[in-house]
Amino acid sequence: MNLLFLIIPLLVFSIPIAFAESSNVGTMYWKQEIISTNSFVDIYVHDNDMNKKEYPNFADKFMISVWSDSSPAGLEIQVVETGVYSGIFKGRVFVADSGDTVKNRLVSMPGDTVYAKYVDFTMPDGSTSEIFSAAIVKISGQNMQPLLDNIDSKYRMSLSVEQVPSWIKNNAGWWANDDIDDDAFIQGIQFLIKEKILEINETSSAEKSDKIPAWVKNNAGWWAEGQITESDFLSGITHLVKTGIISVSDDSVELVSDNVDPLLTECQSIKSTYKRLNCEKEIKQNLEFIEFKKSSNEYGVGPITYYYPGIGNFGNEFEISSSGQAMLRLRILAENTGNEVISLKCTGPSICSYDVWDGSKAFKYAGMDFVSGQIPINPGTSVIFNMMFGPNIGYGGNQFEYDSSKSYSFRVNENFGSIEIPLKINE
Repeated sequence: MNLLFLIIPLLVFSIPIAFAESSNVGTMYWKQEIISTNSFVDIYVHDNDMNKKEYPNFADKFMISVWSDSSPAGLEIQVVETGVYSGIFKGRVFVADSGDTVKNRLVSMPGDTVYAKYVDFTMPDGSTSEIFSAAIVKISGQNMQPLLDNIDSKYRMSLSVEQVPSWIKNNAGWWANDDIDDDAFIQGIQFLIKEKILEINETSSAEKSDKIPAWVKNNAGWWAEGQITESDFLSGITHLVKTGIISVSDDSVELVSDNVDPLLTECQSIKSTYKRLNCEKEIKQNLEFIEFKKSSNEYGVGPITYYYPGIGNFGNEFEISSSGQAMLRLRILAENTGNEVISLKCTGPSICSYDVWDGSKAFKYAGMDFVSGQIPINPGTSVIFNMMFGPNIGYGGNQFEYDSSKSYSFRVNENFGSIEIPLKINE
């Protein structure tokens, strides 16, 4: 009988707690505090009060404001609850360095501060409160930490809700300076995988070694100093697993054979920091090209061979944004197998050798990384170029539309040849 009386009160009091409407103070943060131009960035709002539960089987949503130094008028974007009862809301903005601020596209220049504002109407005392968060647009090759430190502390809400705990970032800096050993660094990686901050599916079978590539320490040090983003650091660790440098099993993480380290060791003898980093960058880039090609289908067009690894691989992404806009990001590797320098051409949405085709309509890009309208490729070398299709940015462009009943292809129409590369978006 005593046991029965204990169980009943627990049931009675636990059910209302799950659906309580008690007020709390909301928080908001950018996923990264250092944002790269011409890329998407997520922003999160945590507020259980906005989990209305008026429609039990649907996620809630509401609007927030975002703006930047270059676009002070900004725009309104929708944040959508990540789960039916999560109380966590996610929005997405495309940060561009050209064009117009429209829909979820925010024009921001390198060095800009990007802001977001959420008005919490459900404060515990019945009042309203404006909640802010801010991030910095990355300036290539510059330490962004001083600019972050200049942001008003009330705008840096993300400091209390960073994805990676501060102790791991501290460890990365100490490890880069040889103040702690490899095992201490690996403990941090174990934590990231255990807490699902770092999603790893691959398990390497390479032979184990006590060594670790020197460039990994460089990345850790740059992250600790604010020279690269948290996202860049996590991407680097994921790459180490996929290429077999770090082995992941169900209950452990270990360093394994570093067959790339002998190549990078040659760079360590270069005294000039600039030349040494360029040396390391070239080697790591070539390694990425090798992995990219292994995972791709190849399509030859005259002297150029294009490699496409499919959606979900190497940064190729497709999604429907919270506003309903279809967003397609493509990363294509182009290799020059000829004997002359070949230039890929794309000067604007209406004058470009590349588009997406659905069988009846051509879609023009909303973002790309062609410099001065072209990408020259020397004989025997490769480049990876990026193109994004989504909102209409003007200049003869149009809005990307997705229809699941259609098949989409990436069309190449250069002066050296043409081809259609199946994108297989809906597979």
